[in-house]
Amino acid sequence: MLLAIDIGNSSIGLGLFDGEALVFTAKLSADTKRSADEYAVTIRGLLSAQGVSPASITAAAISSVVPKLTHTIENALAWRDIPAPIPTLIVGGGVKTGISLKVDDPATLGADIVTNAAAAVRRYGAPVLIVDVGTATVISCVSEQKALVGVAIAPGPVSAQEGLSRSAALIPDAELSRSSGVLGRNTPAALRSGLVTGHACMIDGMIARIMEEYRLPAATPVVITGGLAPLVTAECRHPLIYDKDLTLRGLYHIYTATAAAKHKKG
Repeated sequence: MLLAIDIGNSSIGLGLFDGEALVFTAKLSADTKRSADEYAVTIRGLLSAQGVSPASITAAAISSVVPKLTHTIENALAWRDIPAPIPTLIVGGGVKTGISLKVDDPATLGADIVTNAAAAVRRYGAPVLIVDVGTATVISCVSEQKALVGVAIAPGPVSAQEGLSRSAALIPDAELSRSSGVLGRNTPAALRSGLVTGHACMIDGMIARIMEEYRLPAATPVVITGGLAPLVTAECRHPLIYDKDLTLRGLYHIYTATAAAKHKKG
């Protein structure tokens, strides 16, 4: 079994693959103050609740945008009751993903962006656009030649709300949910309109501009993922494909492709 781990700024996604089947997913908080031992206990507990022994995990694949947690989670996978370490792939420079990176400095590109691109091409073909709505909202474009040609990054809805609350004394915290109209008649409703409907408008507008600038076919699939994707998708007008586990599936594809290439060479 392969344990796929997506380390984000706010949360850590876990996915357990039995062959190609994703049989279990879970979310943990991303906390750089937690130790490897603490994460090991948590991960083992989640696996145990599913009747999965750590001994059945034959490999792991990690995508991370938090370097400090990468090392912590890697150490957490060193099960002390299993003599052989788990072969672990960390997505980064030098890892073959099936996607060429046509950006100025590939080393600065987030591993989650590359992993999502690899998964989207594998599942939906190329060209393809990917929208990842989390702490940041990231919009990526992969060309027909399977090249990642550019990325746009904006604050996610929660990050935008936190920024407003810090900067404006009279802006309260408001629950993020679908707005009842384009304009609100009170402050919480106005915030929901701006933060959710406004975010959806930004996504729609960026999709239109990217498709125009890169001369993409009208039928180009647009895949949306991330923790807040369901909330924003409902407000978007452009057709979107919601893929909750896109990053985890990308990790599976990258790991299996890498393992197959090593086997072929060996």
